[in-house]
Amino acid sequence: MGRLGAALEKIRHYGMPYYLRQTMRRSPYPALSHGRYVKCVEGMKGLEIGGPSPVFRKDGLIPLYDFVGQLDNCNYGENTVWEGHLTGGRTFKYSDNKPPGVQYLCEGGDLSEISDGGYDFILSSHMLEHSANPLKILKSWHRLLRRGGTLILLLPDKNWTFDHKRPVTTLEHLIEDFDADIGEDDLTHLPEILRLHDLSRDPGAGDLEMFKARSERNFENRCLHQHVFDKALVGEMLREVGFEPQLLELHQPLHISSIASVGRRRL
Repeated sequence: MGRLGAALEKIRHYGMPYYLRQTMRRSPYPALSHGRYVKCVEGMKGLEIGGPSPVFRKDGLIPLYDFVGQLDNCNYGENTVWEGHLTGGRTFKYSDNKPPGVQYLCEGGDLSEISDGGYDFILSSHMLEHSANPLKILKSWHRLLRRGGTLILLLPDKNWTFDHKRPVTTLEHLIEDFDADIGEDDLTHLPEILRLHDLSRDPGAGDLEMFKARSERNFENRCLHQHVFDKALVGEMLREVGFEPQLLELHQPLHISSIASVGRRRL
């Protein structure tokens, strides 16, 4: 995806007014703790869930792709709204300067074909909000990381997206979803989303009827933000699964970014 594609993706997700504010306020990112992120991936073997992500490209907020030693990928199916048609095998192209990684085609919470402790780090940018069962997915990622491994996770701050009218999800709710083994076909949150989704910040969704029709096919397209996050909730859910947050940052215009290491397991 080039710069134009990345821009269109942001407009589709967050709305033109938001994108314009982002563009006008954009800076070379010196305030970001960039060195801390690089140390987590430099020369090491990793897995990205979703993507490839503009945020990790050379001109992105956290440019990491050119520092990794090897990077594989997982997307939920052969055809996605985000990446078009995908083929399994060594087909994951994320950097012109790196050889392709392995492309897995499976759910982010069902990575049984990947062995325990096989990766040094995991990357995920704006994927987990689309999941109906975030704790199940985080637990799965925890299993894949070696002792001392790292998760770099980005989620949207709801205050700057079309979710700004929705209440922040509680940790208790996420635990209930985990205990009930909620699947990705779940539409429990759809009534709330239809009532509170700010379509003025999501022009790509069309009018309410178009948005409703698309949302009812969410298992196919995965466009819904199933859950709504703030910085505190991100820290809570990482600890709940056994990660130890090392860094939690807010970045303009909408990112909650975190670095978390493998700690003890609780679930």
